[in-house]
Amino acid sequence: MTTPAGWYDDPQDARFVRFWDGFQWSANVAPKVANPVDGSGSQGIDTSPPGVLHYIVPVGRSWQSVVAPYLGLISLLPVPVIGQLLGIGGIVLGAIALRLARTGGHGTGRAITAIVLGSIGTIFGLIVLIGIVVSR
Repeated sequence: MTTPAGWYDDPQDARFVRFWDGFQWSANVAPKVANPVDGSGSQGIDTSPPGVLHYIVPVGRSWQSVVAPYLGLISLLPVPVIGQLLGIGGIVLGAIALRLARTGGHGTGRAITAIVLGSIGTIFGLIVLIGIVVSR
């Protein structure tokens, strides 16, 4: 009986899994992951994003994690009230995106960025608004 093709512990390095094609070991290796994806308890291959483009193009993320950082960024403009509203919107959408990302999606970094930028924008908007009111 032959072993079926699949990913198995690498006989040469325990930190990796290697693909067995059914007859011989291939050159394809991948790092082991701590939390298996399939729930079987076996070690699987690393399913992290394949390259830099994944972090630039908003694929596999909720719309909240895509929109929220832009709201936070625009809130940094020195326009009182509008900047504050956009900052609050960035914070709220960032919090929603963070919750969605932690329950099985991507976009944690964008959500945190939105919360930070929205907070800074809101505070900056308040400072500008106070400066305008005091100068009158």
